[in-house]
Amino acid sequence: MIRSNYHSIEQLFNRPIAEQGSNAAKLQDIRDRLTLRDREARLDERQLRLRKRQKNVSLAVFPQ
Repeated sequence: MIRSNYHSIEQLFNRPIAEQGSNAAKLQDIRDRLTLRDREARLDERQLRLRKRQKNVSLAVFPQ
């Protein structure tokens, strides 16, 4: 990777710095809830894929 682009690319993945002001706490709370919701959604999707994979494997091993 070209070193001159490293800083701008790195900024894409950094968490935003909390703003100052009256709504900063509300905004941070919303971001925290969205992060948690995304994490839970990924876990649910992963479990669904695993169940589907296990079902497909069991059908391949034990055809009906």
